[in-house]
Amino acid sequence: MPAFIVPSIFTAIDKLTSPIKGMIKSLDSFGSRADAAISRSERLFKKLTPALSGAAKEFLAFASTAAITAAIVSGISFSSKSLIDYQDSVAKFRTIVSDLSDKDFAKFQNKINSVAADTKESSITVANSFEMIAGLNAKLAETADGLGTVSKAAITLSQASKDELGKSASNLVGILNQFNLQADQANRVINVLAAGQAVGASSIIETADAFTVFGAVADASNLSLEQSTALTEVLASKQIKGAEAGTALRGTLIKLKAAGLGYTSGLFNTRDALAELKTKFDKLHTAKEKDALIDKVFGTINATTGTILLNNIGLYDTFTKKVTGTSEAQKAAEINNNTLSKSLERLSNKWVNLITGSERVSAGVDMFTTAVIFLTDHMEGIITTGAVILGFFAGWKALLIGSKIAMAAYNIAYGINNAIQKRSLFYTQGNTYAKTADLIATKAITAAQWLWNAAMSANPIALIVIGIALLVAGVVLAIKYWNEWGAAATAVFAIFMPWLSLIISLIQSFRRNWDMITKAFKEGGVLAGIKAIGATLLDAVLMPLQQILEIIAKVTGADWASAAAKDLQSFREKIGVNVTTDESGQPLEKAAVDPVAAKQDALVQKMESTNNAKVDINVNDPNGRTTASSDNNKVNISTSSTMQFGK
Repeated sequence: MPAFIVPSIFTAIDKLTSPIKGMIKSLDSFGSRADAAISRSERLFKKLTPALSGAAKEFLAFASTAAITAAIVSGISFSSKSLIDYQDSVAKFRTIVSDLSDKDFAKFQNKINSVAADTKESSITVANSFEMIAGLNAKLAETADGLGTVSKAAITLSQASKDELGKSASNLVGILNQFNLQADQANRVINVLAAGQAVGASSIIETADAFTVFGAVADASNLSLEQSTALTEVLASKQIKGAEAGTALRGTLIKLKAAGLGYTSGLFNTRDALAELKTKFDKLHTAKEKDALIDKVFGTINATTGTILLNNIGLYDTFTKKVTGTSEAQKAAEINNNTLSKSLERLSNKWVNLITGSERVSAGVDMFTTAVIFLTDHMEGIITTGAVILGFFAGWKALLIGSKIAMAAYNIAYGINNAIQKRSLFYTQGNTYAKTADLIATKAITAAQWLWNAAMSANPIALIVIGIALLVAGVVLAIKYWNEWGAAATAVFAIFMPWLSLIISLIQSFRRNWDMITKAFKEGGVLAGIKAIGATLLDAVLMPLQQILEIIAKVTGADWASAAAKDLQSFREKIGVNVTTDESGQPLEKAAVDPVAAKQDALVQKMESTNNAKVDINVNDPNGRTTASSDNNKVNISTSSTMQFGK
């Protein structure tokens, strides 16, 4: 059959170019969206990092803010150095009266503030005087009023003599001790000393130095404080002062008593002894006889002092009268204080006293001090937590960098693919192999896009979106299980939304402590209520931290976490917050985490189980002659026969 030709027309329908163009457009859009997503994530990181830094600062300052809330509402902006010095001085004083309860010691603190106001000295100075006086004579510190009286007198003496407070306090207490005088005689002592300075030639400091040497002998010689001062002024009129006068008077009085003079009333009387000796002295006619009498009574060393006293009995009587019943110490102090420098000093003291005398400031400082002690004791845990937070953000930053690198690689691959796709359009109509190559390349790009989408699902942006979707449910669950794990979860969530977490914790803390706050306002007034609110604010931070430590201890068995959790629990109890019931008033039944104790209990149970164990041994012995024994009694052993008798 002959061949024939059938004319045919083939129409090529291009069904590839349009989808590929759509894919290219889609890939362009995807690249733009991915790039924008990475940029948004990086902006969020940069925005959150300062916020986290601020939140960290707020967290560290939160305890101090809560602690000094009472001080802030009082409107006092105080000097931290003055408060620190005041607390140090009070602490030193309390070491001497350490057996006092807080309630009893508060009386002494109130007295410190009272004396500071009366003397216009700073409460720091007064607290130091309390500490010095109590250390010199513990009996004077038996009551706040007694110690306050002596302290006030010592300060006045220091102002009158312009001597250091420590030296004035030592001189005053020394004289009280030597003459067996009580605290209520402190003003008498300082006025006698100041009066001696006013009427005689011996200053307050010089007279006090003389008493240091001969005060006890003067008291044993039945000399009053006034008479003893008069004797020092008699010697001062002859330029014998201070310790030198004290030494001379001590030896002279001892010799005078040994001479057997002045016992007319049965007891030794210095004034009578001098008068009796003076009568004998005046009856003698020659200087030799008089010198012999002086030498016999006083000895060669004390002859000069004895002669001065014999010749000045009238001056002695005059001085005695003039130093009795005066207020010279207060007058001298007022004169010395009436200067510009002292006025400026008193102005500064007034400011310090306003600060340290404020109950609001005191309460705030006490809480702040306790918070600082806690932070110091648990610095290891705080640093560990900080390291975890820093590690999280470092990982996030690394993920952002990796995303940028991946995006750059994607753009390069996409550019190459785009070039291939455009060339494939040119060859598609005439080359089926080119079509196959385009199909393979398209699938490869599609697979790469799927992988990119999977990678993007791990991006923090997606996590944040998911977190927002679950936020409401998470908050509800956290509140429902607040006392089991909710507080800890919220504290961890504070990394992302610190203020939301803090608000939730504050609400829960006020719910849990509301009865305590209302009771404080009703029974203790506004100040007690403010302190209760401050404690509640502080508890909003501490309770979640305690729960985190308890969970760490339970999961890892870490002893430091368990100890820190117990310390936190104890600290919360000390500041008065509610640690026994939940927010609805139901009692908490949560055993303290103690992995060591749990291990010990398990070991005890195992030992008891071993001790109560029993071993049965069956022996083929019809006559029961076999026995079993053990070298200890840890396991009970019994034997029996497995043979039937008679067989």
